[in-house]
Amino acid sequence: MKSKKIKHLFRVIFSAVTAFLMFFPILTVIMGGFKEKGQIFSDPFGIPRPPTIETFVEILGSASSYWVLLFNSIFITGATISIVIIFGMLAGVGLSRIKVPGQQLVYNYFLLGLLFPLTVAILPLFLQLRSLGLIGSRFGVILIEAAFNLPLSIFILTGFFKNIPNELQDACYIDGGTIFIFFRKILIPLSTPVISTVTIIVFVASWNQFMLPLLVLSDTKLYTIPLGVMQYQGQYASGWNQIMAFITLSMLPIAIFYFILQKYVVEGLTSGAIKG
Repeated sequence: MKSKKIKHLFRVIFSAVTAFLMFFPILTVIMGGFKEKGQIFSDPFGIPRPPTIETFVEILGSASSYWVLLFNSIFITGATISIVIIFGMLAGVGLSRIKVPGQQLVYNYFLLGLLFPLTVAILPLFLQLRSLGLIGSRFGVILIEAAFNLPLSIFILTGFFKNIPNELQDACYIDGGTIFIFFRKILIPLSTPVISTVTIIVFVASWNQFMLPLLVLSDTKLYTIPLGVMQYQGQYASGWNQIMAFITLSMLPIAIFYFILQKYVVEGLTSGAIKG
């Protein structure tokens, strides 16, 4: 009994130390945004004395480019999530609830997309986008991000839909319903956890995407938050408190979004992808 308590205490201490080490760089950045410029160099890891919000006010001012960057990121991320959810759910329903020849082959074809990272296909993607006239357009970024997020989304959604009891579908057919009615009135209401899971996964991947927007977007007015951080670092190379404040504001939307949906993430994964 005593050895179990010691093991439990060791796990708690180990987990706390690991969490602190992982969160410490983020905490340093957040505190740095509340410091004066001189304090960043004299006490980089200390608590702000006194804390100031002037840097944040300056970044959020009317003349700041932060709001343009935020709008671009929200637009691209929102459009990417919408495309992935719509087409991912349609594919998931087709691959899990409709029996057709070659179904497994199509499913495996989608899963092959998990094997190809974006960096490998960056050159052919650039050539393809240029031939379509999408270089310099937000829609070029949206289409590619949606394409690379679809395989994992289809995998998760298909696994979830496979676990929906067939009796529900049979009961829908007996009442005169079709596969579309079954999808709209039964599957969608039951899919809140897995849709939230896919949404947060795609949100994080799209929001943090750096290479693709850098490759496609040539106009700084179309830049997203990650590109804005790069641009801001170049503009304020010596003002580390301003850079840290900008990074803190850049992390805030994704942190809020994650904490809103986090309770659905584990539920969606365990009920869908793991069992499927």
